[in-house]
Amino acid sequence: MVDDDKLAIARARRDKGESVTAIAKALGIHRATLYRHLADSA
Repeated sequence: MVDDDKLAIARARRDKGESVTAIAKALGIHRATLYRHLADSA
C-alpha cells in the first residue's frame, strides 16, 4: 500500500525528473503500483 507520505515523496522525485522505476525501488513499492497511484492522483 502507498500512504500519502510516500506518494508525496514519489511525486516530488518524479517532478525532479527521476524515473518511476528508481523511485519505486527506493520506496519499496512495485513499479506498477506506483504508476497506478500517480495516475489516480493526477
